[in-house]
Amino acid sequence: MLEFLELEETVGKFWHGLVGSTASMPRYPDEAVTFDQVKPYLATCFRGFGGEVAAQLGPAHAKTARHRLRLRQLIGLGEEKVAGASRDGGSVLLPPVADLFPDRNLNRDFYVWLSAYMATMLAVVPTTSDPMLADIETLDIASLAVARVLGQFPGLASRYRALCGALLLERRRGILPPVERLMENRIINMLSAGAGLADGAPPSIFPRKAPAGYQGMLAVPLWPVYTVRAEIRSGTGDEDQAAVKINTLAGSGRFNAERETARSTTDRSPFILNRFEKILAMAEMVSVDRPTNDKDDGDKDAANNLDEVRLGRRKERPSAKFRFDLDLPPEAADPASIEGEATYPEWNYRKGAYMPSYCRVICSAASIDREPQEPSADSKALVRRVRKQFEILRPRNETLRSQLDGNELDLDAVVRMRADLAAGGEGTEKIQLLSRPQGHDLAVTILVDVSLSTDAWFDDHRVLDVEKEALSVIANGLSACGTNHSILTFTSRRRSWVRIETVKAFGEEMSGDVERRIASLKPGYYTRIGAAIRHAAADLNKQPNRTKLLLVLTDGKPNDIDHYEGRFALEDSRKAVAEARRTGLSVFAVTVDKDAGSYLPAMFGRNGFAIVGDIARLPAALPAIYRGLTR
Repeated sequence: MLEFLELEETVGKFWHGLVGSTASMPRYPDEAVTFDQVKPYLATCFRGFGGEVAAQLGPAHAKTARHRLRLRQLIGLGEEKVAGASRDGGSVLLPPVADLFPDRNLNRDFYVWLSAYMATMLAVVPTTSDPMLADIETLDIASLAVARVLGQFPGLASRYRALCGALLLERRRGILPPVERLMENRIINMLSAGAGLADGAPPSIFPRKAPAGYQGMLAVPLWPVYTVRAEIRSGTGDEDQAAVKINTLAGSGRFNAERETARSTTDRSPFILNRFEKILAMAEMVSVDRPTNDKDDGDKDAANNLDEVRLGRRKERPSAKFRFDLDLPPEAADPASIEGEATYPEWNYRKGAYMPSYCRVICSAASIDREPQEPSADSKALVRRVRKQFEILRPRNETLRSQLDGNELDLDAVVRMRADLAAGGEGTEKIQLLSRPQGHDLAVTILVDVSLSTDAWFDDHRVLDVEKEALSVIANGLSACGTNHSILTFTSRRRSWVRIETVKAFGEEMSGDVERRIASLKPGYYTRIGAAIRHAAADLNKQPNRTKLLLVLTDGKPNDIDHYEGRFALEDSRKAVAEARRTGLSVFAVTVDKDAGSYLPAMFGRNGFAIVGDIARLPAALPAIYRGLTR
């Protein structure tokens, strides 16, 4: 009631309403469609339009736009952040919210159009550094891209026409300098042509180069841009330690990131040639000599305000970690081969070829350095229940009728034979019953991810502890039904060190030693899953069983400290799974990552994985998944 008496609050609210939310284009939040609402649908559309299977769709992070601002925008924030659509070789970034149009159906069609546009987009970017000429090249590229989309998918023409018509009504730039007005007129002409309207404007004639003070055009949301990110050399450090806690970064969108490789990242000198009282904000990475155990309360908000996140290496152990998606430039893959007892190739999707003898796998038996904890009453009950369920699958004797040899007579066959003879027909000698064990010709390898991320806690459970319990439960079940099985764990630290440990070998009895090995599992480093799958598949193929199953238990995306991340890692993992299946293996993945639906289909296929959303249910869910696979 008396809020107007608070002068600062009253003036602040008035000022914020005047200049605080002045976007260049109107927004319609009541008709908005969010990326999360249509993500599964868009992934299907993108791949149906011909997009790469391993390309990852994600929400874009808002970045500062370079176009000319209106007076109210300059007075207020002095910049405008826009989450525009773009893509590169591995990521497809879409607006987190589509609210440009006053109709929800148009906003949904906007997402569909973007998925088709970026599925057919060529890796073409402007080649000039002149801002005006770069804008002209961008419009030429967009014109060819639109023609390509409509040529391949004529059914999208009506949607594109409606989107262009609606965008024409919303795009109002006001007074612009002459050359920028020429650029805006060309955009209006292209949108008018897309909307099917008559274009009577003469062609625009631009100067040879941008005049002084030229600012870029206001990007057209219907025409995403392709960004080429140069490969960088792999880092040399491989230190990584578990943090005290893992926080989720607030805000939406995938962050653009660059690795800081300059010498300044290791320069811990406290001498700074800056008077920080004269600047309002600091948005650059500076390797100042400050403690690493500072409070992280403001770090999440600070990251959300950055156009680009820079990554550096610190020798000290951090006090906390934040979990969020980064869109990093690809690292250059070292082409040299390596020697070792077990080496495997790696697929380089950028070159469309294998890199032979590229990964070295180091094999050993899992160590025993602790006794298993006394299981809880619930765990004991679960083990008993699973053993009882799996004992049903144990091979039993089956009786074969009408055999030449056997332990006793088949009375039905004897009666039929006597009836045939009495009727003047021919009798048969197949009148015996034969009893023999049923066939259970199955070999199973359980490949377990023990990377550093398994040391994280979710829903008051440590991932690795839940994996241990699940392994113990399913191992007891497989032993109860007599299935030939092995348990392997894997972790990696660059291509020369992919460590695979044998927790239980084929033919080994389920014993106290196996239980102690499971209890002694520790978190490792990274997740080079392609090499691990190739090695596990090679070992499984040595078994004489006719049916073979490779069951992969993981908690996140494949990645390593070198170039093995993003689309490169997904493509290699996908190739490794395809190689295993070509040899006759069945490959199935189980994960506790709730967001795995965005990348596991690219690796294992639509029906090749299961997501256990509640991590506490994994010990009970894993045996149930196995029974469903072997039915």
